[in-house]
Amino acid sequence: MPEAPPNPVAALRAFIAFEEREQLFERQILGVEYWQLIRHDVFRETLEALGLAARAHLRLEELPLSSWLMPQLRQLPQTLARSHDLALAPAELLVATHPRQLRYGGRYICPYTQPLLWGTQRSRLLLSGQFQGRYFQPDAGERTRYVDLGLLLSHAAFRARELAGRGLTERDQRELAAVREALAAQLGAAPPAAALRRRARTAVLSFLGLAPRLDRLLTRVRPRGVVSVIGYRLVHQILTLRARAAGVPVAELQHGTIGAAHAAYNFAQGRTPPAFPDHLLTFGEIWRELTPGLPLPAARVHPVGYGWLELQRADFPRRAHPGPRRVLFLSQRDIGPELSKLAAQLQARLAGADVELCYRLHPSEGHGWQSAYPELRASGVRVEEAAVRPLYAAQAEADVQVGVYSTALLEGIAFGLQTALVQLPGSEQLAFLVERGLAQAVHDAAELATIVAQPAAPAADSGRLLWAADPPARFSAFIESQFFR
Repeated sequence: MPEAPPNPVAALRAFIAFEEREQLFERQILGVEYWQLIRHDVFRETLEALGLAARAHLRLEELPLSSWLMPQLRQLPQTLARSHDLALAPAELLVATHPRQLRYGGRYICPYTQPLLWGTQRSRLLLSGQFQGRYFQPDAGERTRYVDLGLLLSHAAFRARELAGRGLTERDQRELAAVREALAAQLGAAPPAAALRRRARTAVLSFLGLAPRLDRLLTRVRPRGVVSVIGYRLVHQILTLRARAAGVPVAELQHGTIGAAHAAYNFAQGRTPPAFPDHLLTFGEIWRELTPGLPLPAARVHPVGYGWLELQRADFPRRAHPGPRRVLFLSQRDIGPELSKLAAQLQARLAGADVELCYRLHPSEGHGWQSAYPELRASGVRVEEAAVRPLYAAQAEADVQVGVYSTALLEGIAFGLQTALVQLPGSEQLAFLVERGLAQAVHDAAELATIVAQPAAPAADSGRLLWAADPPARFSAFIESQFFR
């Protein structure tokens, strides 16, 4: 077996070399070029098999039934009403949102799209999906269509096809098994064979089922442009393919950290996958530089900023506060086990010191954290679920933020928080913050205690390269220049 890559960046380089050598982008199942549709998830599961990452999100079947079933049933009439594409009026923009919504002004909005849409007078139709089994209500009040019923019908139609003997062939399954074995030989590990088959099957059935529905949607809505979040989400990739077939340009809004370790944004030189958007709208100037394999020329990468950040900056200004020094841990599900132990160790080390610790859970960690993080539960650290208060309210009251690769760390830097970057898998995504003096690297509780005890002034203009100013105006200017010229 080959020596395993030492970090995700090296693993991605080896992964890209592998997929090009094996000509995976050109392979088809039932006429569908499936590799681009699954490669991000396959790479993520390969990192997990290598021990370089942990699973980031819970599947629906892993959530308590009580957390989603009743809300789903209550919303069923609206879900059905929003799931058909009959009698749709035209709209100038078709917007594929992030399924997780945040509360603002008494409603739930997509934080990546809605603050920007409020800055344009162009009409729009929003495409949305369920998050952990439910839709957020009340929503922003935009014209909205759901895609989940179409996915469900796609699964049912493909199952009927399989029963008729027209599903994946034995040759298809042998080919997938060979891809899995070749990947393991190249990188030292690979996802389970069943996981690879499941992803390929889901990609194929989703394309076969959704492509005709999206074609009808595009014909009825007749948008001048498509705007999407999480461009590598399966539904959004299929939308990009169908929009491109219809001659409609697609722009993706950045929704998190990207860089040299992110498989969705790095490809071999000269490779521009057909499911990749025509434009990428980034948070700031620096992100193109940090993503060397981005398959777009500089003219198609546009720093537009993050409208949600600007809204929250106005609502939660940071102010000096008396009393103890406050440390905010920003957790994520895949690094939570180790980060929570670090918080418990720091609490024990700082016993008696004038310091308060708050461990803020990621939205995906709300269920079952007590059993998943026993040291944290017993530590006396105050644990805060994401729904308790807005992120920026927590950051506005903190002095130091601690995390691994959360986008929230970048937002905290924009607010002037002293930042500690814990060296756990994934931290390499934000290593540039340490290189530029915007954060300090820490390996253990002793190093973190030293940082907490030594206040540091924030770097001047620390958020300038990370976050472009005036996002609504920049977004509107992009829309007008690229979709309506």
